[in-house]
Order: sequence, then C-alpha cells, then structure tokens
Amino acid sequence: MTQYGQERVELGGPVVSRWLAKIANYLTNELATDLFDTGEAAPARLYTSLQPWQDVLWQVAARAMAWEILGTRRPLPGDLFVTNTIGPESFNALLAGAHVLAQPPAYLSFAWDGPLDGALDCLAEIAMQPDALIVGTPPVLAAARDEALAGSRPSAPIDGGRVALLWDAHTGAGQVLDQWMAGRSVVVIDPRHTPPDSLPQILATEDVDAGLVRYRR
Repeated sequence: MTQYGQERVELGGPVVSRWLAKIANYLTNELATDLFDTGEAAPARLYTSLQPWQDVLWQVAARAMAWEILGTRRPLPGDLFVTNTIGPESFNALLAGAHVLAQPPAYLSFAWDGPLDGALDCLAEIAMQPDALIVGTPPVLAAARDEALAGSRPSAPIDGGRVALLWDAHTGAGQVLDQWMAGRSVVVIDPRHTPPDSLPQILATEDVDAGLVRYRR
C-alpha cells in the first residue's frame, strides 16, 4: 500500500502484515479481555481520526477481529479512539470512559512527541505486541469487507494488479481491503492534500496498471 497525502508513505506486504498482527493482538489481548474479572465493559468499538494509511490498518485489523467501527463521535465507556491529535475530541472520549491512543501522523515516528494528557502512546502500546498473529480470527473477513463498503462497488471492471483509490473517510478502508482480497496492491490518494492535476503523474510514477478505481453505490 502506498499513500499520497500529507506525505508519501509506502508499506510493503510484510510491513502491512506486521502492523495488522500487532493491532489485532493488542485489541484482543490488551483491551477485549477482562484479565482480572472486574466486570468492566470490554471494548469492541473503534473510531479514529488518522492518516489514511493508519486508518486502513486500524479498521481492517479491528473488523477482522469482529470489532464495530463507529460512524459517529459518541463514545461510550470502553470504546477505543485512535487519533493523531490530542485535543477536545480526545478529552471528550476520556471523560466518557473511552480508551484513547495517540498516534503520530508521520510514518517514521517512534513515539508520541508531546504531552499525552491521559491518553496512551499508541506506538509504545503496539510495539509490545508480537509481530505474528497469536489470537484467533473469527471467519468474518468477507462480511467485514462488505460492511465497510456500505453497499458500494467498483463502477467498472478492473483489469490489472495495481489500483489507485481516492480516499473516502467512510468506505476507504473497505475499498483497500476489497482490492487486497482480490490480490491487488493499492495506491491511496488523499484528495485533501493532492491536487487533481497531479493524478496522471502519480499513476505513471506508481505503475498503476489498473488505473483509478471509483466505487459507487
């Protein structure tokens, strides 16, 4: 997966696999398990405010573990909020009893740079998890993809092994997962940071043989 957005980020297959495994292990081992039989709500709901490449990894891993992705910013106790910014939204989540992870937006960051104000350092938490999946995965991936796509499908047949997608905050992770499950690599283009006239050059530079794929309902 390659992202064009605030920065260009390129993640090969093994890197994506490690991220997904670490996140899935964290969600299951650290958050969704009541280790001390406290009776506290075990979170299984996630919402995010992240860069597209980060959003894809968190949403795909969470959906693969049968977590719910929240479409509204109304956290409940035990929910998980992963964000690039410490501010009013993270404070509100903490006040509601949600867990908050702060993840730096830059790809080459190693830790959160600044005060956490009650949140946890996302990279520090994830780094402690094994690189390989050590938790069982429910057989929900196809259903999770369909749910993430929210009824949308590619608007035309796709011929090629590498596609470009314009990032959509609501269905973008589902689109990436859909293409991965079809065996294709993906270039994610964030239109908020990428001018339209740069698209032809990006497609040529990235050898996108399947072109720009658009999803429609």
